[in-house]
Amino acid sequence: MDNRYKQWESCSTKGVLMLIPHLVKAPKECIDYVILHELYRIPEHHHSEKFWRLFTQVKVMPHWKEVKVRINAMAQLHLNE
Repeated sequence: MDNRYKQWESCSTKGVLMLIPHLVKAPKECIDYVILHELYRIPEHHHSEKFWRLFTQVKVMPHWKEVKVRINAMAQLHLNE
């Protein structure tokens, strides 16, 4: 993997989403989580309590915590190569 990738995605303060190409290798629910995570950063750019509350309040992905653990484990394996 290209060493410049340190995360699956990024979102600018202007709402521009950037996903790394290797994300397509992840399971669909993990891809969905990453995209949802970044979309929630548009109204709440920092990972504040309000940001994390969006996952629970919006209820798009009720099992988001389990998916977060899964994608984080994948990141440790694939993004640190």
